[in-house]
Amino acid sequence: MAKEATLYCTKCWLSPLCPEHFYPSTRSCLLCTAGETAEEPEQLSLSRSPAGPWPNPIPAAACPKCGTHIRQEVEFCPNCGMNNRVIKEADFAGFFPRIGAAIIDSLPSLVITGILFPVIDIPGIFLLLLVGYHTFFTYKKGRTLGKMVLGIKVMNINREPPTVKQILLREVLGKLLIFFTLFIGFIWIIWDPKRRGWHDYISGTYVTHTKRDYPYEERN
Repeated sequence: MAKEATLYCTKCWLSPLCPEHFYPSTRSCLLCTAGETAEEPEQLSLSRSPAGPWPNPIPAAACPKCGTHIRQEVEFCPNCGMNNRVIKEADFAGFFPRIGAAIIDSLPSLVITGILFPVIDIPGIFLLLLVGYHTFFTYKKGRTLGKMVLGIKVMNINREPPTVKQILLREVLGKLLIFFTLFIGFIWIIWDPKRRGWHDYISGTYVTHTKRDYPYEERN
């Protein structure tokens, strides 16, 4: 299986190819027969014949990261290495798990605010604590304590932990936008086809169920 995965068309990047569908002389596939040499006349004639012994090529799709055309069942792009496994609609975390996680996540900040407020009078201390809490846990674990309890996590389009830039856009700019628009951006999750809020769109992130896992390594 590993050997077959190394065979890919250097003209259209279709991969993987089995030895019968791969031309070593030009490193191309059945879809790119125009540049084939006369060294494989029998194979060329068969590939042009609709009644030939070879099945029709499996449909290809463009890699969302680099645009390379690869077979739809291939998990990793041979050009850029991106994981091309499609996130299905059922994998996206809906409104209720996310609002539940948000309620759980607000409790630590409320408790700390209640303790500090009589001693330190800082305007907006609750909001500062909440943003800091979300930023820290999303960076370290890809999910806050509330998300851990509800079995959901944050990821980017590559099914990897969000980058520092994405986390800051999501947890600072995105959350402030939601707060100042009376949480309309969060309610947006209800009817969004991918269950994304405005903060998800701003940062390029998704929230999925961990039970239907797309595993990635947490940061140390």
